[in-house]
Amino acid sequence: MKRTTQVLTSVVIILIFFSCKREEVNTFNSQITSQELLNKTEAFSSETVDLYKINYKSNGLNIEGFIAKPEQHNTNTKLPAIIFCRGGNKDFRAITENSYKYFNFLASQGYVVLASQLRGNKPSEGIDEFGGNDVNDILKLISIAKELNFVEAKNIHILGYSRGGMNAYQVSKLTDDINSIAVVGAPTNLFKGAKFRNEMYHKVMKPLIGDSIQFREEYIKRSSVFWHDKINEPILILHGSNDSKVVVDEAQQIIDSLIVSNKQDFKFKIFEGGNHGLSNYNQERNDLIFNWFKTHNK
Repeated sequence: MKRTTQVLTSVVIILIFFSCKREEVNTFNSQITSQELLNKTEAFSSETVDLYKINYKSNGLNIEGFIAKPEQHNTNTKLPAIIFCRGGNKDFRAITENSYKYFNFLASQGYVVLASQLRGNKPSEGIDEFGGNDVNDILKLISIAKELNFVEAKNIHILGYSRGGMNAYQVSKLTDDINSIAVVGAPTNLFKGAKFRNEMYHKVMKPLIGDSIQFREEYIKRSSVFWHDKINEPILILHGSNDSKVVVDEAQQIIDSLIVSNKQDFKFKIFEGGNHGLSNYNQERNDLIFNWFKTHNK
């Protein structure tokens, strides 16, 4: 009886081992530690797009992310990718069920969409540095995208809203593995932003970066207007004149800098009365973004 129990226990352990191993193998590639299909849940239901919640490692931290891909991925066709850079900080504006619809929309246009929660919130480990080492979480997504067998590695684009736009500028400086960038309501000069929104400075910038005098260089690292000549990719800049979060002067400042430096491949539009995310110009905003990406596919 004892031997029978030992044999059964061994069988259970072996089954558990192979079950866990099989789950590991079934992730899209080795850089993804786990993935979960979210389709047909209360949070997300789509007949045309598969949405996965994933976990991956960045600087040894466990980071939550997402991959959305059209049904077309079931064929041998490889698709261009959009790396979506979220706005906000820590848990504020983290990716939630409300974001899934936008991922679905982006993917429905024929793109594989990858997004990161970034470090420093409930789903992910680490500390949010608001444009510090958290940029590595986005760079890791690009690395993952390049290895996915349903992504066309030569066609990877970056889309950033608000803080995500700031991160998109930073990514441009750090990698040549992307085709083009589109930003909406993006900060380009944190010194100007701190004066425009004093509350933002005291509640977000100062706690996450440090004060702007002692840590001046850290603010410069996050302010693309100071290193606009390092932005090598084609870039689309969209901003609203009534942006209450990031003053339109920040967009105008980077636009003027790119013009003076004779940047060859960039386009911009300031939307009269446009809000922070240009939700009052949804259609035009979306058309400009998709046309930009399509134009810069190889």
